[in-house]
Amino acid sequence: MATAKTALKQRAFQSVPRNMRRRTASHNSKRVPKRLRDRAEKEMKEDNTPTHTFRKRKKTGHGRLRTETADKLRTMGKKREIIEALVQAADGKGGELMKPPRAHSRWRKRQKGKVWLPTHVWHAKRAHMEIRWKFSVPESPNDKCFRSTQRAVEKRGGVAWDTSYWSHILVRGEGELVRTVLEAVCPGGGGDAKVRAGKRGKECWAYERDGYPNRPIGPVTIIWNPPKPEGDDRRVLVRVHPSAFYKVWEELLSAMRAHNLASGPQKVLIDDMRYEFGSIQISGPNATDALLSVLTPTNPDGDIETKWAKLRGLTNPAALPPQVVLGFEIADPRLRFPPRLEESKLSAKQQQAELFTMQSTWPITPNPFNLLDPKKRAVAVRLQASVKRIQKRKADATPGTFPTAAANDPKIPIIIVSSQLAGNSSGAPKGSPGAWTVILPWKWVQPVWYALMHTTEQIRFGGIQEQQQMAFDHGVPWFPADFPGTDAGKTWEDEQAAKRMQIWDKKPPAKRLNYDAVKIAGKRGEVGDWSRCDWAYIIPATSGGRTNKMNIDVPTTSSLLAPTETMTTDSTTPQSEPTSSSQKPWCQIPSTLATAALRSYPNLPASLEHTLKVLNKGIFAIKITLLHRGAPTACSRIYRLPHADTAWKSLAANIKTKKRDKIVEAGKDGYPQCPGEEDLVGFVTTGNYSLTNGKSVALGGIVWGAWFEEDERCKERLCVVRGVGESVARLARWEVV
Repeated sequence: MATAKTALKQRAFQSVPRNMRRRTASHNSKRVPKRLRDRAEKEMKEDNTPTHTFRKRKKTGHGRLRTETADKLRTMGKKREIIEALVQAADGKGGELMKPPRAHSRWRKRQKGKVWLPTHVWHAKRAHMEIRWKFSVPESPNDKCFRSTQRAVEKRGGVAWDTSYWSHILVRGEGELVRTVLEAVCPGGGGDAKVRAGKRGKECWAYERDGYPNRPIGPVTIIWNPPKPEGDDRRVLVRVHPSAFYKVWEELLSAMRAHNLASGPQKVLIDDMRYEFGSIQISGPNATDALLSVLTPTNPDGDIETKWAKLRGLTNPAALPPQVVLGFEIADPRLRFPPRLEESKLSAKQQQAELFTMQSTWPITPNPFNLLDPKKRAVAVRLQASVKRIQKRKADATPGTFPTAAANDPKIPIIIVSSQLAGNSSGAPKGSPGAWTVILPWKWVQPVWYALMHTTEQIRFGGIQEQQQMAFDHGVPWFPADFPGTDAGKTWEDEQAAKRMQIWDKKPPAKRLNYDAVKIAGKRGEVGDWSRCDWAYIIPATSGGRTNKMNIDVPTTSSLLAPTETMTTDSTTPQSEPTSSSQKPWCQIPSTLATAALRSYPNLPASLEHTLKVLNKGIFAIKITLLHRGAPTACSRIYRLPHADTAWKSLAANIKTKKRDKIVEAGKDGYPQCPGEEDLVGFVTTGNYSLTNGKSVALGGIVWGAWFEEDERCKERLCVVRGVGESVARLARWEVV
């Protein structure tokens, strides 16, 4: 009986939910909830579990001396940080890269060669961390969250991302000169009257100087500071992905120097604001209500603050005008923790009618953003109270109420922008969910994030994989993975290819696929490099046409297994240095240019004839939808329909007319053979099952010169997709995104 009683016994620490368990819970009774501590202590005594007692030990003389010295050094370090913040508060000379923030002495050795986000400690306990773009960023949560993330964005709750690794550049100077510098690097960055008034943001692409359209860098978001009544000085905030930051910075710096030399004295300056500004992106039906409960305005009677409060109940920020910009000041979120949304005085119908009026009119005239004022930003950081002081004020407050506002409470300046999840709304379909991007001082990201994670709106957190998943799920290309025509996209593909090769190389020969033995269209061996989207196979660097595609050396599986001393591949090149556009013969074609050229091809208008040479070597992004079955994955090959083989056209006709008895299943007799390598036109960059569409889709790229030849096949939007290492191909349809 005694043995049976303890056979299936559950320990006290195992009664805690899985997401609350810790390794030390089985050895320390204080790590479990109070209601289970007596039971845990009893179990530890029964099986002689060793317990922690080092916290109760008295420090020796040497230990006490080390503690006192550490306290003194910590105090000196805080004083130095305050002095450095005050020195950096004023506008600098411009054109200088900012150094990473001085790390805490406890974690300084762990941040060599990388920078922690403000919420790193919070994320490190709950997510897989990866080093990307010199930042330690969360890759994906520890829990399984593929379906729950999609439900949170589409149906209930929300998902938040700490995007403080995104870079910010401040361009300041005379209004017209600032606009000229922006237009030299970001065509269309000057925007219209609403953009220059600070009412709207502007999403566009950055290019090398005089490099449109064949030298793209990456997408950027431009926010103009509303003009002041006096003076002509303007400030413009440029938000760019970290993989493209250094290239955009160099181009803006070059444009600034060129205009300053032409105009005489230095009238345009650019500042690196990477570690001055942090950001949080949140999306989902409850995202707006969650922000309303956390971001409490210091002046609730202001015009902008009143309009912001009227957005209560908004389930999709995309319902507002595109790229709406709001700027105001908020109170310390720790004073109103845990955050909760106050009950509305209006009925549900009145609140809905007010929201509809706001969406249709949007009558907001913004004031100059205090976040771009260095003095106000420095004051907000300097007045940040310690956790001990905040807890003291909450303890002194009346039970059930929040602490009253004090005169020296910080006023945190923020900017809120509505945008698309992927940060590139050019290809976003209608009805796709929008997101709020909150830009705030770097030091205030952690308190706001912690409050956001404790709202009652069921807010989850996500990582890089969840961002890419949500963009793919709604058919939006994600930068940089789905833009192989950029330097950032090529670097991403090189890193992914190295990971695939590493995983394949770890398997024994009997357990891994031999890509040299794959039979494709009557030939042996995979087409191009199997571990990557081998664009160099379609667009060789030695020739402008596809006729010399077969003359270049293509690495095989045997050559990839050769010693590194006797071979040179893309995977052996350093990943830290981006490849210059001169070494890369292909480029990314803007979606607007590709769409305009497709409408009039082959009779291009005079305005597009000069871009024909660029189009022939350009890659444009597409969305692929399989017509029957199959699940495309990354690196899948895209073919056009063979010229002489009519089996694919008959299969497409049977699928369109839904003649199931005439549809031949893949792999059976009568199924069309995969096209040859002469019909290869592109690759799949991202492919998976789409929960939103309920079927398998893919995002990829097609080379214009490989698809649009003097052939009637270019008029159709049908293609054939074959997974890497497979011999069976699938019929699909593509469209430009």
